[in-house]
Amino acid sequence: MAIGDELVGGFTLDTNSHWMAERLRMLGYPVKRATQIRDRPQEIVEQLRRELDDAEITDVFVSGGLGPTPDDRTFAALATALGKELMIWEETRARIERRVQRMHSMGLLESPDVTEGNLRMARIPAGPSHVFKNRRGMAPGGLYEANGKRIFVLPGVPLEMKGIFTEELEPQFLAAGSAATVRELRFTFAVEARFYPLMRELEEQFPDVSVGSYPNFETKELVIRCVGLDPKRVEAALDVIRKRAPV
Repeated sequence: MAIGDELVGGFTLDTNSHWMAERLRMLGYPVKRATQIRDRPQEIVEQLRRELDDAEITDVFVSGGLGPTPDDRTFAALATALGKELMIWEETRARIERRVQRMHSMGLLESPDVTEGNLRMARIPAGPSHVFKNRRGMAPGGLYEANGKRIFVLPGVPLEMKGIFTEELEPQFLAAGSAATVRELRFTFAVEARFYPLMRELEEQFPDVSVGSYPNFETKELVIRCVGLDPKRVEAALDVIRKRAPV
């Protein structure tokens, strides 16, 4: 879930979802869906509950809405969805205080005092399983558990989100995944519709391999991509395509 009016309104490109989907696929956690939600508490709550009720989902990743301004409402909405109270996480508050004082000493802030906006970023739902540090910003990330699922909450600033993901989240919580095998064949000036009968057969013969066709009108190429957990099955599907491609 990527949260922000700027995303839904088309002002900002949602690069976070694209980046996370790629990383999660490589780590062996393929994404079922990616959604964009406005900064509306009730809409965030409703989407969180939909994700928690989905039996096919084990992990939920949320980015955005953790900053210091009133339109940053993700943690408050998460607290509502989980039936928890908001609380000041003391470790985060102390870290924010140190960062503010350091920025003041560098002449970047007028005052060394923590503002209400700063303090908002330390206010998180009670009972986290883990709180991420965020070495590149003030807003923490958090891990919560509900309905047998893990909910990873990350800042929306790409640099901060990627830092937490690669340095903290990935090695501690995503190291046990089995990465899928991804192989591609490229055909020049191929007609996509002519691949329809072959792909229908592949669906039946290789139900464990996802086979998709992706035309690129700029390069005049048709990409046939096979994805699966068993490298041998993926290679077998590719062999069928190589031998029977209608080109």
